[in-house]
Amino acid sequence: MLAASGIALFIATGNGRAHAQNAEAESLFAEGNKLMAEGKLADACDAFEASNRAEPRAGTLIRLGECREQNQQYASAWSAYKDALNRVKDPRKRQFATGKAAALAARLSYLTISVPDDSRVDGLTLTRNGKPLDPTLWNRALPVDGGAYIIAGRAPGHEEWQTTARVPGEGGKISVEVPKFKEIAALLPAPTPTPPPPAPVEPAPPPSAPVETVETGWSARRKIALGAAATSVLALAAGTALGLSARSKQSDAHALCPDPQAGCDGADRASDLVRSGHNLAISADVAFGVAGVTAIAAGVLWFTGGQDARRRVAVVPVGAPGLFAIAARGSF
Repeated sequence: MLAASGIALFIATGNGRAHAQNAEAESLFAEGNKLMAEGKLADACDAFEASNRAEPRAGTLIRLGECREQNQQYASAWSAYKDALNRVKDPRKRQFATGKAAALAARLSYLTISVPDDSRVDGLTLTRNGKPLDPTLWNRALPVDGGAYIIAGRAPGHEEWQTTARVPGEGGKISVEVPKFKEIAALLPAPTPTPPPPAPVEPAPPPSAPVETVETGWSARRKIALGAAATSVLALAAGTALGLSARSKQSDAHALCPDPQAGCDGADRASDLVRSGHNLAISADVAFGVAGVTAIAAGVLWFTGGQDARRRVAVVPVGAPGLFAIAARGSF
């Protein structure tokens, strides 16, 4: 008896979730139809897509395909019709979806991201409009909606890369080739060569009459340390200025074109600002790297410098038959 009650409770709970899910899908579908009738195609398409996620149905996918097609998103419309064919059972709906998919196939635009062998460094990842692109999709012509696409790549120990591809709305074939990535080590300044050690000085005989003893101030290492510290401060200031400028350009680009995939009047200007901001960000990173290296070098040189050794100078008379002179000698 208890087992039967448990089964009944499970069925009732399952049916409750199904009804709620169906109600959500129906509500979203009705909202999509209303928005589509008002000409708000982008919002209508989002509503149909949400309805299909709540309850996948062939009719919803067909309606989503019609919405995407009217919004001139031909690749998305074609994909919706193809997905509907995997679910449709009504012969009339199947015939409609088949005809729509076939008609759109000739109007599709394609984007190929080519990755040559010499560009395939370890850990390479590519993104399209911020979304990761699976390596199985590299070097393949993929149907896409018309618009601007930001293609970016990164790999450990290498400079990041980014470009923008503009795909025509209909019948375009665009290819973007990923370049060979530069190693970050090649972007850093060459290390300053260590000066050779001073040549050994032959010991001089002790002076007979020391005249003057001079103790020098800072050593050569501490003087170099001060110069390195000043360089570090300048590099830090330059990195900060470049970073702020890069952030400003990114903000301007977002203000001109908040959604690059949807396209906008200032897309070209926004793309230029994004590219410029990216270059400034790289320069800022290099400046911060230089600041860190020179700061470490300044600290090491300062604490290992110490003072120069004492210098002793003596004046000694030198005599010989028919000759009298004065000679100076000392240790340094």
